[in-house]
Amino acid sequence: MLIRLCYASNRIDHQDLLKDLSDLLATSIRRNRANNVCGVLYYARGSFFQCLEGEKADVEKLFNCISQDTRHTNVKILSQETILETTFHDWSMKYVQEKKEIDLFFKERNYPFFQPTELKEYEVDGLLKILLTKENSVINKSDEDNQQQSPKGYRRGYSGYLSS
Repeated sequence: MLIRLCYASNRIDHQDLLKDLSDLLATSIRRNRANNVCGVLYYARGSFFQCLEGEKADVEKLFNCISQDTRHTNVKILSQETILETTFHDWSMKYVQEKKEIDLFFKERNYPFFQPTELKEYEVDGLLKILLTKENSVINKSDEDNQQQSPKGYRRGYSGYLSS
């Protein structure tokens, strides 16, 4: 049975945001590939939103590992549902950089800014629709030299994103 599990959490400050995000994305891609899970990751203003899709046992096992990760706290499941097919099937893990559309989405729902831990279950699909339409991102677009080495979301069937 396929499920979609969406959760939010808050980052624990370890000084180097770009390194933390790069490491987190690389770990997500590796674990998702190994477990045949797909999804999307979004980070802004000290908070994470992640959606995981795949077989129930695989997603739950992976989420158990994620919830133990010391790089974040206040892990909160926002929604968990049975699905007929995966939405992010082309991606082991898609990463979307901070977008104005996301801030607007939250402001339209009377949140002052991106606060995924406050989302209600019925609001999650709207956020997923926005994330699905956005481009996959590298961690640090402003540093041209790091683009070759910085992880970006991994599109299934394309090996040019990460060297493993």
